[in-house]
Amino acid sequence: MTTVNTTTPTNAAASQTASTSRTTLANNFETFLTLLTAQLKNQDPLSPLDTKDFTNQLVQFSGIEQQIKTNDLLTSMSQTTKLSAGATAVAYLGKEATATSALAATTTNGGTASWRYELPRSATSTTLKVIDTRGRTIATVAGETSTGEKVFNWNGKDQAGNPAPAGTYRLEINSTGADGRAIAGTIRQTGLITGVDLSGTTPTITLAGAAVPLSSVIKIGLQAN
Repeated sequence: MTTVNTTTPTNAAASQTASTSRTTLANNFETFLTLLTAQLKNQDPLSPLDTKDFTNQLVQFSGIEQQIKTNDLLTSMSQTTKLSAGATAVAYLGKEATATSALAATTTNGGTASWRYELPRSATSTTLKVIDTRGRTIATVAGETSTGEKVFNWNGKDQAGNPAPAGTYRLEINSTGADGRAIAGTIRQTGLITGVDLSGTTPTITLAGAAVPLSSVIKIGLQAN
């Protein structure tokens, strides 16, 4: 079932903050003008007040006002960009995608999960770790050491052979080359896009049951028959 979440609490909070900033500036500015007028009216004609400080404060207030207007414009542009990206993401619902993501989710205890990984050069040893959301290593297995894309199918069981609870899991690769140096592998996730979430600062999609940023998608195609 595909889902679309368009709640935007972050945008609402940003708008509230901008509104509060404008109100505070206006109140402070009016208070400053009132004090300035009172001081000018009551100054000693034989020893007038130095207006240099007043002028500097007026310039500062003017600069702040312009900055708030600039921030409002940038916020508007950001929201427009986000809506455009969100519309694009919704169009991807139901399509098969590949993303640079190490996440996968299971919906049942002992549910299986799959990842694709690739090494830039041959390794002497590769260890794959399945890690839960609390950072605990659930399973550890030996991985492939040759180059090229490989598929790791996790059976959904922990180190003791017990079914792992349903949830989101992350795959970690630890590879070492013949020179003893660590090799950074690339992990990808492939599957159907089943959801779109526009409630955060950037649109996310649901791929392999896990939420990943839309920007992590590197390939999109039609659903395979």
